[in-house]
Amino acid sequence: MSMSCATTDEADLIRMIDAGRYAAPEVLCAPYCRQALVWSDWETDVSKAMYEMLRTLENVLRCAISDRLSAYYGRADWWNTSRLRLTYGTMSKIEEAEEKLSRAGVPLTPTAIQREVSLGFWVTLVGRGNDYETQLWRPMKAGFPGYRGRREPFYTRLNHLRLLRNKVAHQDRIGGRDLAADRRSVLTAIGYVSEGVAGRVETADTAMPLLLANRPGACAQRGESES
Repeated sequence: MSMSCATTDEADLIRMIDAGRYAAPEVLCAPYCRQALVWSDWETDVSKAMYEMLRTLENVLRCAISDRLSAYYGRADWWNTSRLRLTYGTMSKIEEAEEKLSRAGVPLTPTAIQREVSLGFWVTLVGRGNDYETQLWRPMKAGFPGYRGRREPFYTRLNHLRLLRNKVAHQDRIGGRDLAADRRSVLTAIGYVSEGVAGRVETADTAMPLLLANRPGACAQRGESES
C-alpha cells in the first residue's frame, strides 16, 4: 500500500472528526486518506437532505394519526381515554415527553406532548401492540387515503424509515445504502397521507438527486497504485 495522500494537518483533521468512518476502506489509499474528508462532507450533505424529508414524514404522520384518533376517541389527549389499552412502552414515551416538557417549563398541552414524542412513537402506533389493529389502525387508517393495503406492510415501511432516521440522527454512515430507493420510500409514505405534500417535498428536494449523481469515488492515488 502506498503512503497516505493526506498532509499532516489533514490527517489530524480526519482523526479528530472521525472522517474515515464515512468511506469504505477500499476507496481510501490509507487509513488517513484525504478522500475520507470528501466522503465525510458528502455524508453530511446527504444526511441533511434526507433528514429534511424524514422531518416532513414525521409531521404528516403526527397530524394524520392524532387528528383521526382525537376525533374517534373524542378528546385531544386521546391516549388518556379509558377505552384504550396502550402498551407500557407506548405510555412510557408519553410520560418521557411530559417530563421533558415539565423540566423546560412548557405547558403540558396535547399538542405540545405530541410534538415532543419521536417518530418511533408514531410508528409504534401502527404496530401490533395490544390489539392496535382494532384500537388504533381501524380508526386511524382513514387518515391515509393514499394507502389501500393492510397494516403490516405499512408498518414495515415506516419502521424501515424509522431505522434510517435513527442512523441519520446518530451520524451513522448511510452512503452505502440505496438512497434513491430510500428517497422514493419516504415520498411514498408521505403520499399515503397527501399526494400534494409528497409532490411539494419532491419538488423542493433538489439536493438529494444532485448529491446522488455526484457520489464521491476512490482516492486517485489508490487507483494509481492498483493500475
